Amino acid sequence: MSGRPSGTNWVYLKVRQLFLPLLLLCITACGSSDTPEKGIVLKKQARKVSVIAHRGASGIAPENTLPAIKKALETSADFIEIDVHQSKDGQVVVIHDPTVDRTTNGTGRVADLTLAELKKLDAGIKFDSSFTDVRIPTLAQVLRTVKGKKKLLIELKKGEEEYYQGLEENTIKVIRENRAQDWCVLQSFYDPVLERIWQADFVIPTHKLMVGKIPFLPIYIDHELKFGNLDRYSEATAINIHRYFASKALIKKLHGQGFKTFIWTEDKPQNIQSLFDLGADGVMTNHPELISRE
Repeated sequence: MSGRPSGTNWVYLKVRQLFLPLLLLCITACGSSDTPEKGIVLKKQARKVSVIAHRGASGIAPENTLPAIKKALETSADFIEIDVHQSKDGQVVVIHDPTVDRTTNGTGRVADLTLAELKKLDAGIKFDSSFTDVRIPTLAQVLRTVKGKKKLLIELKKGEEEYYQGLEENTIKVIRENRAQDWCVLQSFYDPVLERIWQADFVIPTHKLMVGKIPFLPIYIDHELKFGNLDRYSEATAINIHRYFASKALIKKLHGQGFKTFIWTEDKPQNIQSLFDLGADGVMTNHPELISRE
């Protein structure tokens, strides 16, 4: 006979039904903080902390484009974060969304367009008319632009309807061809993507992306609500969480389990300093140009 679940399972179901939709709505609406007014000089830390240029210097140039990468290279950021999808003909391209609609003058799914078709689109004009004729770059183009001058944090995305066939292998292949394995890190929200990276014969750091963990319960959120412990990600070197969940207690817990944590995404310089004071190992920001160091 079926009945209401008991104990933790019941709590899990209630959180999923009531709390998760509201939380994800808030995070979607407030994915990054307001544009900051002025920069900051970070205080010296006894430990190494990292500033990550989110989608390049995406506050001042079109996200995930070569202009944003080049501007990020001029900042004090330690990492540049980018997102990769795969074209219809199996090319690894740098774009955040599974469709081209938001950031280009085109429409349609990345997975349905060849590289040649993607290259015809303008990926800068929607940001500002001064960036007209900026194109969607390939991962190889970004690697050749960065050339190890900073570390690259590459987020492997999931297709709009299903996983990209061979994205992990093709990403690793491009990194190998450009001899970039010493300065690249791979991350994803999606466990199947991480598992395929871990199964590959390739030694490269990986990060698990998630929204955060529900306090006092074995429940966490990546792209969905999940039940269990974080030790399943023991092959990852970091678990990266949204700033909404960045408490001193959670950061300490992650450190105690052997993980670092990079917080996403904070644009107010004073708040970035506060996250480092809480123990964060890194903070992603759209405005790395506003951060300098003592």
